Amino acid sequence: MKRTNWQRRWCLAALLTGAAVIVTGCERGEKLAPVAGKVLVDGKPVTTGSVSFRPDASKGNTSLHQPTGAIDSEGNYELLVPPARKGAPLGWYKVVVTAFDNPTPGKPLKSFVDMKYAEESTTTLTIEVVANPEPGRYDLKLTR
Repeated sequence: MKRTNWQRRWCLAALLTGAAVIVTGCERGEKLAPVAGKVLVDGKPVTTGSVSFRPDASKGNTSLHQPTGAIDSEGNYELLVPPARKGAPLGWYKVVVTAFDNPTPGKPLKSFVDMKYAEESTTTLTIEVVANPEPGRYDLKLTR
């Protein structure tokens, strides 16, 4: 079946409108709550690495965002969602933490945290992002 020019234009307009709705909904539709905390291993700050919150669908979080933040030299982190909005959508998350020393050729990487925290499928950390968090809510207390 051959399509006419107006049918092609209508299909293209419908596709572009759908894409705009999806992008706008993902970027602007979800309310973000500030998320910042400290990463500790056996009570001492982790001084490098990153923290990523992965939506936990089993607890109702269907967000498409995976808020992530770098760990600074004092163990602090703050989550961002692209392009650079501070915070995370409300809901439950599995928390992934990676923290390695500087790589040296021929030397295996050393993790500053237990490797179970480095994968979404093995992490034991879960946390709920809420609108009005109490102090220390997002501090992560890990083991080595």
